[in-house]
Amino acid sequence: MSVALTPTEEQRALAEVVRSFCRTHCPDEVWRSGAFPAEFWRGLASLGVLSLAVPGEGGGAGDIAAACAELGRAAAPGPLAATVFAAHALPPELSAQVADGSCVASVGAPPLLPWAPVAGVFVETDGAGAWLAEAGSVEPVEVLGGEQWGRVALTRGQPLERVETATALSDIAAAAYLSGAGRRLLDLAVEHARTRVQFGRPIGTFQAVAHPLVNAGLSLTSAEKLTTMAALALDDEHPDGTALAAAARCSGGRAAVEAAEVAHQTFGAIGYSVEGPIGPLSQRIRHQALRPGCADKVAAKYRRKGQER
Repeated sequence: MSVALTPTEEQRALAEVVRSFCRTHCPDEVWRSGAFPAEFWRGLASLGVLSLAVPGEGGGAGDIAAACAELGRAAAPGPLAATVFAAHALPPELSAQVADGSCVASVGAPPLLPWAPVAGVFVETDGAGAWLAEAGSVEPVEVLGGEQWGRVALTRGQPLERVETATALSDIAAAAYLSGAGRRLLDLAVEHARTRVQFGRPIGTFQAVAHPLVNAGLSLTSAEKLTTMAALALDDEHPDGTALAAAARCSGGRAAVEAAEVAHQTFGAIGYSVEGPIGPLSQRIRHQALRPGCADKVAAKYRRKGQER
């Protein structure tokens, strides 16, 4: 039996709402600044985007993928994957604060944690378990993606539940975001190749320019389809859902980095400047795609399945 890897009507409507909101509320000065976008974040909460992963709220992996793909296309800043994880795994009171945008969640393995300088709740995770944590003083740290990270010591507290599902949902969010961000870079590169003239011809007519653009587009399409398939598996509670979500995150990161590399090559010198049309977003893609452990998680999952057989 075949399954159509296409969004539902509801997911397409959600994507359109997020796209329209970002068009108005996420201009260049918001996503390029590297600062936490408090007003934009509260707007996402009012749309219900930050509560999609809250247990019992009616959202699902497919909805998360639809929203985060548009946020990636808009280069929207903020701890999106961490918010998905925290909203699903935290106790109800804290989950509600994360979902309504009044509390920023920092999720990761110390000492370096994303968005730690502005976080109100900290979660330590080692990939298998997660704990609500108390944070000491936070030392701001500059990172490649331009986001606000911090060096902080955590003291583990209450162990959290639903960690496996929360991790899978955050993987879906990251995969969709990275694919969307890569698609934005590729679209910009294609338009540049169409309009930039050298030797009396648009540079997109040269095979050395056109073929890498096509290959990058195919990689992004594959990553998008894998993300959709993983989201369907999670929503249907398929036993391979978590492994597929981890694979989707790896695939989305690889495809987005490939799109960034091709965009840099297409734009030439201006593509490598921070002030240029693709510099900051390319850096954010590279930084977010560096998250370790997802490939190991997929491999470990299938090694266990093989041993069970």
